[in-house]
Amino acid sequence: MKDLEFTTSQKQRLIELGGVDFTGLRFANEFDRETNFTEISVDLERKSKQDLLRLLKATREPTLRKLEHEIVQALVEAGFTEVLTPIIIPAEFMRRMGIAEGHNLWNQIFWLDNKRCLRPMLAPNLYHIMRQLRRISRPVSIFEVGPCFRKESTGREHAEEFTMLNAVELAPEKDAMERLKEIVSIGLKATGISDYKLEKVESEVYGETLDVTIQGVEVASAATGPHRLDKNWEVFEPWAGVGFGLERLTMISKGCKNLAHVGRSFSHLDGATLKLT
Repeated sequence: MKDLEFTTSQKQRLIELGGVDFTGLRFANEFDRETNFTEISVDLERKSKQDLLRLLKATREPTLRKLEHEIVQALVEAGFTEVLTPIIIPAEFMRRMGIAEGHNLWNQIFWLDNKRCLRPMLAPNLYHIMRQLRRISRPVSIFEVGPCFRKESTGREHAEEFTMLNAVELAPEKDAMERLKEIVSIGLKATGISDYKLEKVESEVYGETLDVTIQGVEVASAATGPHRLDKNWEVFEPWAGVGFGLERLTMISKGCKNLAHVGRSFSHLDGATLKLT
């Protein structure tokens, strides 16, 4: 009796279609394998077509955008102001974040030349804006949402182009950690998510941070100040900040198995494949 798996091309097609967990699936012969593949792939294609039709005729808005709008609205209602900053940033901003040549993250940055790069995170831009606004009024409660770029390792939870929503409050009127937990709650509550965990982890940039995890997937990273990096930005007050990975939140919300299926893509739209037979 043969012990056959799906072929490499079959596995790739199932992943492309949104996939099923085919780990451990074995077949006695080629006929059984082909029959199972056909049944599974046809069912997944049918689901993709239904999802695309629903999006075109009823929903109209991909889940990624929907979640973004929900969190933005919640933050605005909570007194935060949205800011818009450049996607191309100076190399000096990265050095102020403690990321210089030789740092593990240096080679993950998309460099345009030796003076400019595509932003790999929103934090340096928000630091810059906080420094300006702190001279006018305090607390300073701001957020930004937009694309970031990083040469990530491959995997179902990573992408080189992804969407971050970062919110930070400088000089909060209460304990920074208490305020941080409130900001996390504001963001997730807006999306209908209440079952999450806060876990202390070590960050290459911030040292000890709090990861926000849902079903074992990190969907946000949070930190408080004062912090050793603050002096590089002429920021001296306490602060609380969190960065949500919107594709990861979307992946969890839709029950998808691959982050690339819910982000900016030529092959998928809102988790459904566009490569239909």
